[in-house]
Amino acid sequence: MEKSSLYVRRITISAVFLSISLVLKTAFSFYIPMFGQNGISVGISGIFSTMPSLLFGPVYGALVSGLSDLLGYLLKPVGTYIPLMTLVVAAGGFIRGALWAGLRNKGSKKMRIAVAAFSALLLLAGICNIAFLSADGIDAGFYDHVQNENINTDNMHLVSKMLIERTIDAKDPSGNLATYITWVTTALIGSAALGIFLLAADFFLSKKLLHDTCGGQIPQLLIAMIGSGLIVTTLNTLVLRETIFTAWKVLPFAVIWIPRAIEEILGNTVKAYFVSMLLGIFKKQHGLKELIGGSSMRFKRNTKV
Repeated sequence: MEKSSLYVRRITISAVFLSISLVLKTAFSFYIPMFGQNGISVGISGIFSTMPSLLFGPVYGALVSGLSDLLGYLLKPVGTYIPLMTLVVAAGGFIRGALWAGLRNKGSKKMRIAVAAFSALLLLAGICNIAFLSADGIDAGFYDHVQNENINTDNMHLVSKMLIERTIDAKDPSGNLATYITWVTTALIGSAALGIFLLAADFFLSKKLLHDTCGGQIPQLLIAMIGSGLIVTTLNTLVLRETIFTAWKVLPFAVIWIPRAIEEILGNTVKAYFVSMLLGIFKKQHGLKELIGGSSMRFKRNTKV
């Protein structure tokens, strides 16, 4: 197949996926209010806007994701249009394609072991940090009842010493300390919980539903979709907080981000089920093997489980 014809067919298939995505976004999507704003978008259009990044690579993923956001707003305007949001969504499509390209040919068994080991380490680190900070009396109100000049970190655990040294000379030591405590405790344990959730979702999808539909690549697919989704959600939350949803500024970032992140994780897990089936259908089409396999990032069946 000639190179020009290859590109034309990929663009055509991507356009079909984009069209389906736009129809579903217009007719079957809705918003859940959060803190007085349309904070969470729910729909199934992402199933189809995701496919080009997985089939043809990150560039196609970025273009389709960006166009889906832009054209979706033109067809069904909701609130104020923010060009930066479209760029973030396009970046998410690129990241998804890049993650999938880098992970899909990795052994699934090794991926599961790596996720399990990393999650266990994060969980252990988070629990240990809680114990160390508690033993040293370090909490969000530490500076409220201790004079800075009287603080002695010599007998403190390493994590306590590091947090004090990082925040003691800050303009808002209490606020900075509270943020750092959250990162070294709640954030670590939350990341470990995400890893455990990925393993559970992988087991459920691989063993109970898909039965090797995606060639044993469910862990890679979940990481690519949820990972890119969390990056987009985080950036979008920052953009919305700093632009049109300024009322969110009075709330801690975590309070706004956590419900959006949970929706992103659960939503992408459900979408991964349908995306896996679509990938399985594409792999069975002999006429599309050259189209998919000829891309810069080759689409291979991973037989390692």
